[in-house]
Amino acid sequence: MKRVLAILLFASTAFAAEKWWDAYNRGVAAVNGGSYALAAPALQKAIAENPTESTSVRAGKSIITYVPHFYLGIAKFNLGDTDGALREWRISEEQGAVARTAYYGKLKDWVARAQKEKQREAQTAVSGPKKAAEGAVSRAMQIQGDAMSAGGDRTQSYRDAQRKLQDALAQLRKAGTDANAYSSVAQTAEQAAQLFSAAAEEGKKLKVAAASRPKPNVGRGFSPPPSAARPTVERRAEATPYVPPPVVEPAPVISQARVAAEVAVQEFRRQAPRAEAEKLRKQLDAAKSDADYDVVRLAVEKRLAELAKPPEAKPTPTPAPVVAVAKVDVTRAYRAFATGDLAGADQLLTKIIVASPAAEAYLLRGCVRYTRAMLSRTPDALLVSANDDFKAALQRNRALRLDPSVFSPKLVARFEQVRSGS
Repeated sequence: MKRVLAILLFASTAFAAEKWWDAYNRGVAAVNGGSYALAAPALQKAIAENPTESTSVRAGKSIITYVPHFYLGIAKFNLGDTDGALREWRISEEQGAVARTAYYGKLKDWVARAQKEKQREAQTAVSGPKKAAEGAVSRAMQIQGDAMSAGGDRTQSYRDAQRKLQDALAQLRKAGTDANAYSSVAQTAEQAAQLFSAAAEEGKKLKVAAASRPKPNVGRGFSPPPSAARPTVERRAEATPYVPPPVVEPAPVISQARVAAEVAVQEFRRQAPRAEAEKLRKQLDAAKSDADYDVVRLAVEKRLAELAKPPEAKPTPTPAPVVAVAKVDVTRAYRAFATGDLAGADQLLTKIIVASPAAEAYLLRGCVRYTRAMLSRTPDALLVSANDDFKAALQRNRALRLDPSVFSPKLVARFEQVRSGS
Protein backbone atom coordinates (compact mmCIF):
# COMPACT_ATOMS: atom_id res chain seq x y z
CA MET A 1 0.00 0.00 0.00
CA LYS A 2 2.81 2.41 0.87
CA ARG A 3 4.46 1.57 -2.47
CA VAL A 4 1.28 2.42 -4.43
CA LEU A 5 0.92 5.72 -2.60
CA ALA A 6 4.53 6.55 -3.36
CA ILE A 7 4.02 5.87 -7.09
CA LEU A 8 0.89 8.06 -7.21
CA LEU A 9 2.65 10.82 -5.32
CA PHE A 10 5.57 10.67 -7.74
CA ALA A 11 3.26 10.78 -10.79
CA SER A 12 1.28 13.76 -9.50
CA THR A 13 4.49 15.57 -8.59
CA ALA A 14 5.93 14.90 -12.05
CA PHE A 15 2.78 16.16 -13.78
CA ALA A 16 2.67 19.26 -11.61
CA ALA A 17 6.32 19.91 -12.46
CA GLU A 18 5.66 19.63 -16.21
CA LYS A 19 7.07 22.62 -18.05
CA TRP A 20 4.93 24.66 -20.45
CA TRP A 21 6.89 23.45 -23.47
CA ASP A 22 6.29 19.83 -22.44
CA ALA A 23 2.54 20.54 -22.20
CA TYR A 24 2.72 22.27 -25.60
CA ASN A 25 4.51 19.35 -27.25
CA ARG A 26 2.02 16.94 -25.69
CA GLY A 27 -0.90 19.03 -27.02
CA VAL A 28 0.56 19.28 -30.54
CA ALA A 29 1.12 15.54 -30.65
CA ALA A 30 -2.48 14.94 -29.54
CA VAL A 31 -3.81 17.28 -32.28
CA ASN A 32 -1.72 15.53 -34.93
CA GLY A 33 -3.01 12.21 -33.63
CA GLY A 34 -6.66 13.30 -33.67
CA SER A 35 -7.01 13.14 -29.87
CA TYR A 36 -8.57 16.60 -29.55
CA ALA A 37 -10.10 16.02 -26.10
CA LEU A 38 -6.57 15.36 -24.74
CA ALA A 39 -5.00 18.15 -26.77
CA ALA A 40 -7.19 21.01 -25.48
CA PRO A 41 -6.24 20.88 -21.75
CA ALA A 42 -2.55 20.40 -22.55
CA LEU A 43 -2.48 23.46 -24.84
CA GLN A 44 -4.50 25.51 -22.35
CA LYS A 45 -1.93 24.63 -19.67
CA ALA A 46 0.89 25.82 -21.92
CA ILE A 47 -0.98 29.06 -22.71
CA ALA A 48 -1.64 29.70 -19.01
CA GLU A 49 2.13 29.77 -18.39
CA ASN A 50 3.25 31.32 -21.67
CA PRO A 51 0.41 32.99 -23.67
CA THR A 52 2.57 34.70 -26.31
CA GLU A 53 3.33 32.90 -29.57
CA SER A 54 6.78 33.14 -31.12
CA THR A 55 8.84 31.73 -33.98
CA SER A 56 11.95 31.36 -31.81
CA VAL A 57 11.28 30.77 -28.16
CA ARG A 58 13.60 28.86 -25.83
CA ALA A 59 12.09 25.64 -24.51
CA GLY A 60 14.60 24.12 -22.14
CA LYS A 61 17.70 23.53 -24.22
CA SER A 62 15.94 23.95 -27.59
CA ILE A 63 14.61 26.82 -29.72
CA ILE A 64 11.09 26.03 -31.03
CA THR A 65 8.25 27.58 -33.00
CA TYR A 66 5.52 28.14 -30.42
CA VAL A 67 1.93 28.61 -31.77
CA PRO A 68 -0.40 27.13 -29.08
CA HIS A 69 -3.43 29.28 -30.03
CA PHE A 70 -3.30 27.93 -33.58
CA TYR A 71 -3.33 24.31 -32.39
CA LEU A 72 -5.93 24.97 -29.68
CA GLY A 73 -8.22 26.43 -32.37
CA ILE A 74 -7.95 23.17 -34.33
CA ALA A 75 -8.78 21.15 -31.22
CA LYS A 76 -11.79 23.30 -30.31
CA PHE A 77 -13.17 23.24 -33.87
CA ASN A 78 -13.05 19.44 -33.96
CA LEU A 79 -14.70 19.34 -30.52
CA GLY A 80 -17.64 21.36 -31.88
CA ASP A 81 -16.73 24.75 -30.38
CA THR A 82 -16.67 26.82 -33.59
CA ASP A 83 -16.78 30.20 -31.84
CA GLY A 84 -13.97 29.20 -29.50
CA ALA A 85 -11.85 28.04 -32.44
CA LEU A 86 -12.32 31.33 -34.29
CA ARG A 87 -11.40 33.20 -31.11
CA GLU A 88 -8.10 31.28 -30.74
CA TRP A 89 -7.17 31.77 -34.40
CA ARG A 90 -7.92 35.49 -34.11
CA ILE A 91 -5.57 35.73 -31.11
CA SER A 92 -2.91 33.81 -33.02
CA GLU A 93 -3.17 36.10 -36.05
CA GLU A 94 -3.18 39.26 -33.91
CA GLN A 95 0.03 38.19 -32.13
CA GLY A 96 1.67 37.95 -35.56
CA ALA A 97 4.10 35.07 -35.11
CA VAL A 98 2.04 32.55 -37.08
CA ALA A 99 2.11 34.79 -40.15
CA ARG A 100 5.86 34.13 -40.41
CA THR A 101 5.44 30.36 -40.39
CA ALA A 102 4.20 27.67 -42.75
CA TYR A 103 1.10 27.34 -40.55
CA TYR A 104 -0.41 30.63 -41.74
CA GLY A 105 -1.96 29.21 -44.91
CA LYS A 106 -3.49 26.38 -42.88
CA LEU A 107 -4.85 28.90 -40.38
CA LYS A 108 -6.65 30.74 -43.20
CA ASP A 109 -8.10 27.45 -44.44
CA TRP A 110 -9.31 26.52 -40.96
CA VAL A 111 -10.90 29.96 -40.49
CA ALA A 112 -12.73 29.61 -43.82
CA ARG A 113 -14.01 26.16 -42.81
CA ALA A 114 -15.19 27.46 -39.46
CA GLN A 115 -17.03 30.39 -41.04
CA LYS A 116 -18.78 28.04 -43.46
CA GLU A 117 -19.72 25.81 -40.56
CA LYS A 118 -21.19 28.80 -38.70
CA GLN A 119 -23.16 29.72 -41.82
CA ARG A 120 -24.46 26.18 -42.09
CA GLU A 121 -25.38 26.14 -38.41
CA ALA A 122 -27.16 29.48 -38.80
CA GLN A 123 -29.12 28.22 -41.82
CA THR A 124 -30.08 25.07 -39.93
CA ALA A 125 -31.18 27.12 -36.95
CA VAL A 126 -33.57 29.24 -39.05
CA SER A 127 -34.91 26.41 -41.21
CA GLY A 128 -38.03 26.15 -39.03
CA PRO A 129 -38.89 29.89 -38.95
CA LYS A 130 -38.04 30.17 -42.66
CA LYS A 131 -40.39 27.33 -43.56
CA ALA A 132 -43.14 28.86 -41.42
CA ALA A 133 -42.65 32.27 -43.07
CA GLU A 134 -42.78 30.80 -46.58
CA GLY A 135 -45.93 28.87 -45.64
CA ALA A 136 -47.59 32.04 -44.31
CA VAL A 137 -46.76 33.93 -47.52
CA SER A 138 -48.10 31.07 -49.63
CA ARG A 139 -51.37 31.03 -47.66
CA ALA A 140 -51.75 34.79 -48.03
CA MET A 141 -51.29 34.53 -51.82
CA GLN A 142 -53.87 31.74 -51.98
CA ILE A 143 -56.42 33.80 -50.04
CA GLN A 144 -55.60 36.74 -52.32
CA GLY A 145 -56.85 34.65 -55.25
CA ASP A 146 -60.03 33.83 -53.34
CA ALA A 147 -60.60 37.53 -52.64
CA MET A 148 -60.21 38.40 -56.32
CA SER A 149 -62.67 35.66 -57.30
CA ALA A 150 -65.20 37.01 -54.80
CA GLY A 151 -64.93 40.53 -56.22
CA GLY A 152 -63.08 41.91 -53.20
CA ASP A 153 -60.25 43.41 -55.26
CA ARG A 154 -62.15 46.72 -55.40
CA THR A 155 -62.13 47.19 -51.62
CA GLN A 156 -59.81 49.10 -49.33
CA SER A 157 -59.13 45.91 -47.36
CA TYR A 158 -57.74 44.26 -50.50
CA ARG A 159 -55.40 47.18 -51.19
CA ASP A 160 -54.19 47.19 -47.57
CA ALA A 161 -53.62 43.41 -47.78
CA GLN A 162 -51.70 43.81 -51.02
CA ARG A 163 -49.31 46.27 -49.37
CA LYS A 164 -48.83 43.89 -46.43
CA LEU A 165 -48.07 41.01 -48.79
CA GLN A 166 -45.51 43.06 -50.71
CA ASP A 167 -43.84 44.01 -47.40
CA ALA A 168 -43.71 40.33 -46.38
CA LEU A 169 -42.13 39.32 -49.70
CA ALA A 170 -39.52 42.07 -49.43
CA GLN A 171 -38.65 41.00 -45.87
CA LEU A 172 -38.44 37.35 -46.93
CA ARG A 173 -35.86 38.12 -49.62
CA LYS A 174 -33.63 39.96 -47.11
CA ALA A 175 -34.10 37.70 -44.04
CA GLY A 176 -30.95 35.61 -44.62
CA THR A 177 -30.22 33.76 -41.37
CA ASP A 178 -32.19 36.07 -39.07
CA ALA A 179 -34.85 34.02 -37.24
CA ASN A 180 -36.53 37.19 -35.94
CA ALA A 181 -36.85 38.49 -39.49
CA TYR A 182 -38.60 35.27 -40.57
CA SER A 183 -40.98 35.60 -37.60
CA SER A 184 -41.78 39.16 -38.72
CA VAL A 185 -42.42 37.87 -42.26
CA ALA A 186 -44.87 35.26 -40.95
CA GLN A 187 -46.68 37.88 -38.83
CA THR A 188 -46.97 40.34 -41.73
CA ALA A 189 -48.17 37.62 -44.10
CA GLU A 190 -50.79 36.51 -41.56
CA GLN A 191 -52.06 40.09 -41.34
CA ALA A 192 -52.26 40.19 -45.15
CA ALA A 193 -54.20 36.90 -45.14
CA GLN A 194 -56.72 38.29 -42.63
CA LEU A 195 -57.21 41.43 -44.73
CA PHE A 196 -57.66 39.34 -47.90
CA SER A 197 -60.30 37.25 -46.08
CA ALA A 198 -62.11 40.45 -45.04
CA ALA A 199 -61.91 41.70 -48.65
CA ALA A 200 -63.44 38.43 -49.87
CA GLU A 201 -66.38 38.82 -47.47
CA GLU A 202 -66.87 42.44 -48.52
CA GLY A 203 -66.80 41.39 -52.16
CA LYS A 204 -69.50 38.78 -51.56
CA LYS A 205 -71.69 41.37 -49.84
CA LEU A 206 -71.23 43.81 -52.72
CA LYS A 207 -72.31 41.14 -55.19
CA VAL A 208 -75.44 40.33 -53.14
CA ALA A 209 -76.32 44.00 -52.85
CA ALA A 210 -75.87 44.52 -56.58
CA ALA A 211 -78.09 41.52 -57.37
CA SER A 212 -80.91 42.69 -55.06
CA ARG A 213 -80.93 46.30 -56.28
CA PRO A 214 -84.20 46.94 -58.30
CA LYS A 215 -83.78 47.76 -61.94
CA PRO A 216 -85.29 51.06 -63.17
CA ASN A 217 -88.51 50.78 -65.28
CA VAL A 218 -87.68 52.53 -68.54
CA GLY A 219 -90.05 50.71 -70.89
CA ARG A 220 -92.27 52.37 -73.49
CA GLY A 221 -95.46 51.81 -71.49
CA PHE A 222 -94.29 53.93 -68.57
CA SER A 223 -96.71 56.68 -67.51
CA PRO A 224 -96.22 59.25 -64.77
CA PRO A 225 -98.35 59.05 -61.60
CA PRO A 226 -101.59 61.08 -61.33
CA SER A 227 -101.20 64.83 -61.39
CA ALA A 228 -102.40 65.15 -57.81
CA ALA A 229 -99.48 63.13 -56.56
CA ARG A 230 -96.91 64.67 -58.88
CA PRO A 231 -96.12 67.80 -56.82
CA THR A 232 -95.39 65.69 -53.73
CA VAL A 233 -92.92 63.54 -55.66
CA GLU A 234 -91.27 66.60 -57.14
CA ARG A 235 -90.91 68.26 -53.74
CA ARG A 236 -89.31 65.07 -52.29
CA ALA A 237 -86.88 64.96 -55.16
CA GLU A 238 -85.91 68.55 -54.50
CA ALA A 239 -85.52 67.91 -50.77
CA THR A 240 -83.42 64.74 -51.12
CA PRO A 241 -81.39 64.93 -54.32
CA TYR A 242 -79.89 61.70 -55.62
CA VAL A 243 -76.22 61.23 -54.74
CA PRO A 244 -74.38 58.61 -56.82
CA PRO A 245 -72.28 56.06 -54.89
CA PRO A 246 -68.53 56.74 -54.77
CA VAL A 247 -66.50 55.21 -57.55
CA VAL A 248 -63.90 52.74 -56.23
CA GLU A 249 -60.87 52.37 -58.44
CA PRO A 250 -59.99 48.71 -59.13
CA ALA A 251 -56.73 47.35 -57.77
CA PRO A 252 -53.88 47.22 -60.30
CA VAL A 253 -53.55 43.89 -62.09
CA ILE A 254 -50.22 42.76 -63.51
CA SER A 255 -50.71 41.61 -67.09
CA GLN A 256 -49.20 38.49 -68.62
CA ALA A 257 -47.23 40.64 -71.05
CA ARG A 258 -45.54 42.45 -68.17
CA VAL A 259 -44.73 39.19 -66.36
CA ALA A 260 -43.26 37.70 -69.55
CA ALA A 261 -41.14 40.82 -70.10
CA GLU A 262 -39.81 40.81 -66.51
CA VAL A 263 -38.91 37.11 -66.71
CA ALA A 264 -37.13 37.69 -70.03
CA VAL A 265 -35.10 40.62 -68.64
CA GLN A 266 -34.13 38.58 -65.57
CA GLU A 267 -32.92 35.73 -67.80
CA PHE A 268 -31.02 38.27 -69.93
CA ARG A 269 -29.20 39.60 -66.84
CA ARG A 270 -27.75 36.14 -66.19
CA GLN A 271 -26.31 35.75 -69.68
CA ALA A 272 -25.59 39.16 -71.19
CA PRO A 273 -23.17 42.01 -70.38
CA ARG A 274 -24.29 44.11 -67.45
CA ALA A 275 -24.52 47.38 -69.42
CA GLU A 276 -26.96 45.85 -71.92
CA ALA A 277 -29.02 44.31 -69.13
CA GLU A 278 -29.32 47.66 -67.31
CA LYS A 279 -30.42 49.36 -70.53
CA LEU A 280 -33.22 46.84 -71.03
CA ARG A 281 -34.18 47.11 -67.35
CA LYS A 282 -34.65 50.89 -67.76
CA GLN A 283 -36.72 50.28 -70.90
CA LEU A 284 -38.88 47.84 -68.95
CA ASP A 285 -39.39 50.34 -66.11
CA ALA A 286 -40.51 52.96 -68.61
CA ALA A 287 -43.05 50.65 -70.29
CA LYS A 288 -46.69 51.68 -69.84
CA SER A 289 -48.75 49.22 -71.91
CA ASP A 290 -48.77 45.58 -72.98
CA ALA A 291 -47.45 46.66 -76.37
CA ASP A 292 -44.42 48.26 -74.68
CA TYR A 293 -43.81 45.11 -72.62
CA ASP A 294 -43.99 42.98 -75.78
CA VAL A 295 -41.36 45.23 -77.42
CA VAL A 296 -39.01 44.66 -74.46
CA ARG A 297 -39.59 40.89 -74.47
CA LEU A 298 -38.97 40.60 -78.22
CA ALA A 299 -35.78 42.68 -77.91
CA VAL A 300 -34.51 40.34 -75.18
CA GLU A 301 -35.32 37.22 -77.21
CA LYS A 302 -33.59 38.65 -80.28
CA ARG A 303 -30.47 39.60 -78.32
CA LEU A 304 -30.33 36.22 -76.55
CA ALA A 305 -30.53 34.49 -79.92
CA GLU A 306 -27.60 36.61 -81.14
CA LEU A 307 -25.55 35.79 -78.04
CA ALA A 308 -26.35 32.10 -78.42
CA LYS A 309 -24.86 31.98 -81.92
CA PRO A 310 -21.38 30.45 -81.91
CA PRO A 311 -18.56 32.74 -83.08
CA GLU A 312 -17.61 32.50 -86.72
CA ALA A 313 -14.95 29.87 -87.09
CA LYS A 314 -11.64 31.10 -88.48
CA PRO A 315 -10.26 29.05 -91.38
CA THR A 316 -7.84 26.49 -89.96
CA PRO A 317 -6.47 23.22 -91.33
CA THR A 318 -8.55 21.24 -88.81
CA PRO A 319 -11.65 23.30 -87.89
CA ALA A 320 -13.19 22.49 -84.51
CA PRO A 321 -16.68 21.01 -84.62
CA VAL A 322 -19.50 23.49 -83.98
CA VAL A 323 -21.62 22.57 -80.97
CA ALA A 324 -25.28 23.47 -81.31
CA VAL A 325 -26.77 25.65 -78.58
CA ALA A 326 -29.95 24.17 -77.17
CA LYS A 327 -32.66 26.21 -75.52
CA VAL A 328 -33.86 24.64 -72.29
CA ASP A 329 -35.93 25.75 -69.33
CA VAL A 330 -33.85 25.71 -66.13
CA THR A 331 -36.34 27.71 -64.06
CA ARG A 332 -37.16 24.87 -61.64
CA ALA A 333 -33.50 24.02 -61.14
CA TYR A 334 -32.58 27.68 -60.57
CA ARG A 335 -35.38 28.01 -58.01
CA ALA A 336 -34.08 24.94 -56.16
CA PHE A 337 -30.53 26.36 -56.24
CA ALA A 338 -31.71 29.77 -54.94
CA THR A 339 -33.63 28.19 -52.05
CA GLY A 340 -30.65 26.05 -50.96
CA ASP A 341 -31.83 22.67 -52.33
CA LEU A 342 -28.45 21.95 -53.98
CA ALA A 343 -28.92 18.18 -54.32
CA GLY A 344 -32.34 18.65 -55.93
CA ALA A 345 -30.97 21.28 -58.33
CA ASP A 346 -28.09 18.97 -59.31
CA GLN A 347 -30.50 16.10 -60.09
CA LEU A 348 -32.83 18.32 -62.15
CA LEU A 349 -29.95 19.74 -64.19
CA THR A 350 -28.41 16.31 -64.79
CA LYS A 351 -31.75 15.10 -66.23
CA ILE A 352 -31.92 18.19 -68.46
CA ILE A 353 -28.35 17.66 -69.71
CA VAL A 354 -29.02 13.98 -70.51
CA ALA A 355 -32.05 15.01 -72.56
CA SER A 356 -30.53 18.13 -74.15
CA PRO A 357 -26.92 19.18 -73.31
CA ALA A 358 -27.55 22.94 -73.33
CA ALA A 359 -25.07 25.61 -72.27
CA GLU A 360 -27.41 27.12 -69.66
CA ALA A 361 -27.87 23.75 -67.94
CA TYR A 362 -24.11 23.08 -67.80
CA LEU A 363 -23.46 26.60 -66.47
CA LEU A 364 -26.06 26.37 -63.69
CA ARG A 365 -24.93 22.85 -62.71
CA GLY A 366 -21.38 24.16 -62.45
CA CYS A 367 -22.63 26.87 -60.08
CA VAL A 368 -24.49 24.25 -58.01
CA ARG A 369 -21.47 21.94 -57.76
CA TYR A 370 -19.09 24.77 -56.91
CA THR A 371 -21.42 25.83 -54.07
CA ARG A 372 -21.65 22.23 -52.83
CA ALA A 373 -17.84 22.01 -52.92
CA MET A 374 -17.52 25.13 -50.77
CA LEU A 375 -19.84 23.57 -48.18
CA SER A 376 -18.10 20.17 -48.24
CA ARG A 377 -15.21 18.94 -46.12
CA THR A 378 -13.81 17.18 -49.23
CA PRO A 379 -14.31 19.76 -51.99
CA ASP A 380 -11.70 18.65 -54.54
CA ALA A 381 -13.84 16.22 -56.58
CA LEU A 382 -16.78 18.62 -56.73
CA LEU A 383 -14.53 21.53 -57.77
CA VAL A 384 -13.17 19.46 -60.68
CA SER A 385 -16.72 18.58 -61.70
CA ALA A 386 -17.78 22.25 -61.49
CA ASN A 387 -14.83 23.31 -63.71
CA ASP A 388 -15.78 20.62 -66.25
CA ASP A 389 -19.36 21.92 -66.36
CA PHE A 390 -18.15 25.51 -66.86
CA LYS A 391 -15.91 24.39 -69.73
CA ALA A 392 -18.78 22.43 -71.34
CA ALA A 393 -21.05 25.49 -71.07
CA LEU A 394 -18.43 27.78 -72.65
CA GLN A 395 -17.83 25.30 -75.50
CA ARG A 396 -21.49 25.70 -76.37
CA ASN A 397 -21.79 29.45 -75.77
CA ARG A 398 -18.70 31.64 -75.22
CA ALA A 399 -20.96 34.64 -74.52
CA LEU A 400 -22.18 33.25 -71.20
CA ARG A 401 -21.58 35.42 -68.12
CA LEU A 402 -22.58 35.27 -64.44
CA ASP A 403 -24.39 38.31 -63.06
CA PRO A 404 -22.43 39.62 -60.00
CA SER A 405 -25.69 40.93 -58.50
CA VAL A 406 -27.17 37.39 -58.51
CA PHE A 407 -24.18 35.07 -57.83
CA SER A 408 -21.48 35.32 -55.17
CA PRO A 409 -18.17 37.10 -55.99
CA LYS A 410 -16.13 33.92 -55.44
CA LEU A 411 -18.37 31.93 -57.79
CA VAL A 412 -18.15 34.64 -60.47
CA ALA A 413 -14.36 34.76 -60.04
CA ARG A 414 -14.05 30.97 -60.44
CA PHE A 415 -16.17 31.04 -63.63
CA GLU A 416 -14.12 33.92 -65.09
CA GLN A 417 -10.93 32.02 -64.25
CA VAL A 418 -12.19 28.98 -66.20
CA ARG A 419 -13.38 31.19 -69.05
CA SER A 420 -9.97 32.86 -69.38
CA GLY A 421 -8.27 29.47 -69.34
CA SER A 422 -6.06 30.23 -66.34
